[in-house]
Amino acid sequence: MTDLFVIEAPGKARPLEELLRKMGVDARVQATKGHLYEMPERLTPLGIDSRFREFERKLKDEALGQRIRDEVAKAARVFIATDADAEGDVIAWDVAELISDICPEPLRVRLRGMDEESVRESIGTAGPVTKRDAVAGRTRAIVDRMIGAVFSHDGIAVGRVRTAMLGVMDRTAPTTRRLRLVAPSKDGGRPWVAECDVKHPLDPKIAHDLAKVDFPALDFRAATKPVSTAPAHMGDIMVRAGDKLDMSPKEANRSLQRLYEAGRMSYPRAGSRGISKSVMRKVAKALKQAGYKFDEETVKEKAPGEVHDAPYPIGKVEVQRDPVKQGHEEGLRTMVGRDLVKSGQQHVIQVATTAAIQAHLSKLGFAKEVVEHVASLHWRREEGPRYPGQETWPESEVIERRPDTVVLETTIKAGLGRPSTWERHVTRFMELGLVDDDLAITNKGRAWIAGSPKDLLDPRISIAIENACEKGIAGMMDDPNREPWEILSERIVQALPEQVRRPLVESVVNEAPRQKADPLAPYRPTVGLDEALERRREYAMRPRMPE
Repeated sequence: MTDLFVIEAPGKARPLEELLRKMGVDARVQATKGHLYEMPERLTPLGIDSRFREFERKLKDEALGQRIRDEVAKAARVFIATDADAEGDVIAWDVAELISDICPEPLRVRLRGMDEESVRESIGTAGPVTKRDAVAGRTRAIVDRMIGAVFSHDGIAVGRVRTAMLGVMDRTAPTTRRLRLVAPSKDGGRPWVAECDVKHPLDPKIAHDLAKVDFPALDFRAATKPVSTAPAHMGDIMVRAGDKLDMSPKEANRSLQRLYEAGRMSYPRAGSRGISKSVMRKVAKALKQAGYKFDEETVKEKAPGEVHDAPYPIGKVEVQRDPVKQGHEEGLRTMVGRDLVKSGQQHVIQVATTAAIQAHLSKLGFAKEVVEHVASLHWRREEGPRYPGQETWPESEVIERRPDTVVLETTIKAGLGRPSTWERHVTRFMELGLVDDDLAITNKGRAWIAGSPKDLLDPRISIAIENACEKGIAGMMDDPNREPWEILSERIVQALPEQVRRPLVESVVNEAPRQKADPLAPYRPTVGLDEALERRREYAMRPRMPE
């Protein structure tokens, strides 16, 4: 009998099967095509009862479910290799329940890359599928559905993350224009550089006027100790892809996924800005061939609780080549490699005195507020080893940034969303027309702000809900009559501000409690009452899967 690997994306099935065969593993690969179960797309009826059970959550495709069960029945061992994120954990538990009568102890594989070494390591560390891992994703789905259903009205689609994004955009007023100013150095070394967004007290005309100024030579004032740049997480990479490669978040997300499936990039949807020492030693072999100084010991290490390393290229990467000239996918991969080279170096950040700037701009007739603003900027330069893509002698300019890139950057800085959802939230936000091309709130955006609960416009509420989903609560696994995500959802809702809590509670209080759905029901033949009672007794007495 061969082994079976259950994955999410059909596009990964053939590459994984071929890779396993190359490794000497006799296995078939079956895809779930994303989530196996789902609530109705429409938010009415809500489909959640007074005990916070999703009674309308159904199997999307019974034929696919049967195909998975058939493949499992033929397998020697079953590895559930869905993505190692919240959605993947939910799907893994759903698969485990779907096959529980055939294979009560499947193994969970968390792939970190689609190359042979990563797959071999992931299989070697496989463990049981646990219900606890699915709690965060299931809880988030319940709370988010309730918020959307209860507070959306008159064409205003309220959402936990989207509404908080709108609130952040309104409060911080980000801009697509960024000003870079360059001044020479009195010591004849590399120039001093300062950057800022073009917003009060600046406007586009003032910014362009400043970009034309020949600044006076500046003196050295202070310097930091040698520091290294942390590796970029997925959001950082998508922002850099927008600024450097003119890629939308959607394009960058898809390119990263294709690179991952092709075994040329590690798992992309990572929120870590660190890389474990064992992985870094592997990556360093490729980066050191580029001819730049690189020391893997200086690279920031992944925190103990983080599942994934920051994304990194797999295999040879030619960091000397210009990413812009390589096309989206290879250019993106090269850009990540370049940034990692810098992470393996240390630089001293020197800061300049700015008194000469104040005197010079005042003499040129700039307003006092503008003069003080420019002089207060962080005028800096790096001193240290070369790195690929380094701008040795930059010029002053006004940089026009992609609106969706700025929205993504603003969302990440506010702490909203997760690596697996950043692109989706930003893409949908831009499609709704709540901001214009300069990121000013539109009339539609103003109407949505006015029609949204004030508390949900505050990103702290969304972040608190997210954190509560991840942390869980004591005792949530102990009630035999309720699922842990039902208990946790109720606790989260009860802890929300009154103006949010009360309507949410009222939306389910009159919905009679439902029995837990049997995930195997579609595959049980119709039987008589005596046999049905006997099967129910057998089902209740079978070994429980790990929680």
